[in-house]
Amino acid sequence: MTLRAALLAGLMLCSAALAQRTPQELAGALQAAARAGNAAAYRALLAPGGTFTVEGTNFAADLARRPPRDVTYAFRDVRVEGTGATATLDLVWTRTPGEVRRVSLPVRLVRVGEVWRYAGEAFTPVKTETGSLLALNVPGLAEKAAVLAPLLSRAAREVQRVLGLTIPADAVVKVYPDAERLSASVYPSLQPVSGWNEPGEAIKLVLPGGPPAQAEASALRVLTHEFTHLAVGLAAGPGGDKRIPWWLHEGLANFAARAFVPESGWRAWQARVNAYARAGWVPLSELADFPAVSEDRWDHAYRQGLGAVEFLAARLGGDAPWRLAQAFAQGGDWDRAARALGFASFAALEAAARAWLAAR
Repeated sequence: MTLRAALLAGLMLCSAALAQRTPQELAGALQAAARAGNAAAYRALLAPGGTFTVEGTNFAADLARRPPRDVTYAFRDVRVEGTGATATLDLVWTRTPGEVRRVSLPVRLVRVGEVWRYAGEAFTPVKTETGSLLALNVPGLAEKAAVLAPLLSRAAREVQRVLGLTIPADAVVKVYPDAERLSASVYPSLQPVSGWNEPGEAIKLVLPGGPPAQAEASALRVLTHEFTHLAVGLAAGPGGDKRIPWWLHEGLANFAARAFVPESGWRAWQARVNAYARAGWVPLSELADFPAVSEDRWDHAYRQGLGAVEFLAARLGGDAPWRLAQAFAQGGDWDRAARALGFASFAALEAAARAWLAAR
């Protein structure tokens, strides 16, 4: 980009950032930035401070990767309260060809001087003895989410028991009523998921339904899985988290949640990865970077990652998977990480894991 082009882009960004003198103008600016895939313009529309300032950075990055060209933003039921407002954000966009998504989220808006900024979803605090539990501000969800309060410490203890990693006492968990709204709060290109965590962000999960015992086990599984992502990211240190391959992140998280997976489900997971090891195995190097992995390979990342972790734990002890993650975090060199566990190369580690799984 030439200096002149950079200056023009900066002037356009500044003028756009100063234009939202009503919530409706803010909706239009958010829509324009999203459709253009302009991450910088989108971030400039976020309210200063608050969790969504962090979460919004990843949201904006996804806009740059996969701009939702037809997305529409609309605020309704706007209620101004001093220097802020609550509203309902209606989003409509095409996630993949033929898949139109429609989501409504309760949100907060902040007025900075005369200019409106977007602050993300609106939440209701739920009483808990550890961490922060927040329920999306939709009727009845906070009351239902109260059942999760005693489960936070149980999930944290399981991560400590299995991996020796600590969950910070101030961890934030946000609860959503369904996968559609959770995923829309993460970024537009994400398919519906029941749990989510990125370094520096709150944990997000969908409140499970079904019989009480089944719902509790499901909640504990998702919490333990997402707490593992949180703990691994913190323990890996700045930059280290991104050097750990995605398949290993998911393998560690599924491994830590073992106690809360029904035996039939666990056997099905193992059967899937055993089958992949015999035919259809995707090289782990192709499952390393989440944004670059196509959705049709997600199951390979989750199952092969878990299989590799099980192999390491069975062959070298329960701390071996985390030692491999640490070796990745410290340098990012795959062969060096494998040698830290006694393998000649990463290819040797992967071949041994695949042979072990194929014979299981």
